[in-house]
Amino acid sequence: MSIKIATHIDFAAMTQIFTQAERKGRDLLYEHEVYSLLRNLGSETPPRSLLLLAGTRPSDEELLALPGERVVLKIVSPYIVHKSDVGGVRIIPKHPDKIRSTWRRMMYEVAENYADRIERRPAHAPTHYQGLTGDALVSAISQDIQGVLLVQFIPPDATSFGNELIVGLRATREFGMVLTAGVGGTDTELLADNFRKNRSIVSASTELNDGESFFELFRRTVAYKVLAGKTRGQKRVVADEQLIECFSAFIQVGNFFSPTAKDAPFVIDELEINPFAFSDFMMVPLDGMCRFSLPQKTLAAPRPVEKIHTLLHPARIGLIGVSTSRQNFGRVILQNILAHGFPADRITVIHPSATNIDGVVCARELSALSEPVDLFVVAVAAEHLPELIEEIMSCKKAASVLLIPGGLGETQDSKAMAEKIMSWIDDGHRQGDGPVFLGGNSMGVISHPGNYDTWFIPEKKLPKGRGQHHRNS
Repeated sequence: MSIKIATHIDFAAMTQIFTQAERKGRDLLYEHEVYSLLRNLGSETPPRSLLLLAGTRPSDEELLALPGERVVLKIVSPYIVHKSDVGGVRIIPKHPDKIRSTWRRMMYEVAENYADRIERRPAHAPTHYQGLTGDALVSAISQDIQGVLLVQFIPPDATSFGNELIVGLRATREFGMVLTAGVGGTDTELLADNFRKNRSIVSASTELNDGESFFELFRRTVAYKVLAGKTRGQKRVVADEQLIECFSAFIQVGNFFSPTAKDAPFVIDELEINPFAFSDFMMVPLDGMCRFSLPQKTLAAPRPVEKIHTLLHPARIGLIGVSTSRQNFGRVILQNILAHGFPADRITVIHPSATNIDGVVCARELSALSEPVDLFVVAVAAEHLPELIEEIMSCKKAASVLLIPGGLGETQDSKAMAEKIMSWIDDGHRQGDGPVFLGGNSMGVISHPGNYDTWFIPEKKLPKGRGQHHRNS
């Protein structure tokens, strides 16, 4: 399929929404602000809404301004995410007195319900409420409730399984901005855990996809089959062109507000619409959340991805952390490399005193090597890493580095060490001559094209049939 769909995005207006929230000291948008964000993203049918702030008294005319015979009331608080779980969502007739009474009741009942939920499940309490109980907890929750959002009620065409869609953006350290779409509603996580991969939810990098390519991924999901009327008893409720436009707009917005975008005014940490419902071939957002942040002043330097080839196809391998007296991780890795068929004369072990281990020549230090290695395997304890990484970066004798040790940044004591190491690595990448790193806490790599195995599991515990393997790709 090749359908070129135009998008209608107002980046300046979206930036202004983030700016206004940031000036108020917030790093999140309230639901009505998310609807405004969607409107400027190009969404056709965000529901109309009116924020009923605590302590105000809107007129009958204001309460009756929304279309339809029914309205939805939703609690507004920065800390109550799952509103329906605590009675924070009510659908009622559109009568001024009924709206006022329900609004007042919710301001008290939701705080009490949420406090009860926190006291029964304290581990799930937001940091803001941890340590509070009883009236103090209820009071703190009440103070954070901004009011109630009066929302236009738009009945969906169908309420059966699969007729709701989740679409979201998330900024990740590993993959940059990621777009996700799939079966929406309250059962999203349950279905994602129990369906086969890419059948309930699909995710992909926004930098590597456009709306059309992501749509091709989405076509594999159960959600698409239901929405497109391809299951028994179902009728199509949305056009393919609508989905492509939606995905295209989210991808463009994700790339504009990405942590890797040099001129991004803000970074979208997370934007989730769950769900989109469908009414008369219209995509209607029924709930949404958005967290954002200011961009970092200095972006991480680009990784030298061209050196990944040397990691997977090394001509020479170096290894440090090999014991001469016991089967430690380093010794096991060395033996597995040899067992996989990598030539011993193209391996060097860094050892302070040994001259030969398992038929492999040793050198006292990395800087003493006569020529660089393509892959340097590090199997020393984590506390020795700072000094070693500094040597790796300064002597420039390794094109790629595999870090086996764990514990980097996983505890409070190791965070400073991890930050220092990442800073050195980033400086090397910025200068253009630093190695590419894999790890820490790496299980190792088995590269059949590279003819090596750096797992630290002993040979006798590994499956038979090692060596040459048929490749299907």
